[in-house]
Amino acid sequence: MRRVSLIAGLLVGVGVLGVLQSAVYVLMSLIAGAHLEAGIGGVGVILVLGSITAIAFGALGCAAALKTGSGEAVQGLFPLFFVLIFLSSSNLPRNLLRTGWFHTVATWNPVSYLIEGFRSLYIFGWDGTALWRGFAVATGLTVLALLAVAGAMRGRLQRT
Repeated sequence: MRRVSLIAGLLVGVGVLGVLQSAVYVLMSLIAGAHLEAGIGGVGVILVLGSITAIAFGALGCAAALKTGSGEAVQGLFPLFFVLIFLSSSNLPRNLLRTGWFHTVATWNPVSYLIEGFRSLYIFGWDGTALWRGFAVATGLTVLALLAVAGAMRGRLQRT
């Protein structure tokens, strides 16, 4: 089996799971009374951005698994991801705090831009800046993670 096929099969599944999770979140938010300012087109953008984001984080986990060869090491990444989410604009939007250490950390944290891309579709509708930044971070993270997977794959698998 080719290396690309092995990783692509795994990440396609992760991408489909990202779409399904995004669909559940949108459905539950609408049931709870949230209004999607971007309309039905915003749902499609949420599904695409959710898929790209899921692939990015799935590829990061895959790279860690290939590099370390340990499931425990991959699970050990959870505290890092938790801190990245906690210190982003997920809990407190950056526009509410204009100064201070939290604003600075959230501004430098790329996860903030992912969250703000999703959030903008609910609050502002079609905010091009937030969406551009969200897609740029998701795509950039995906490219970096796939490069890490390719590098780790070279060291892990050998032809026999």
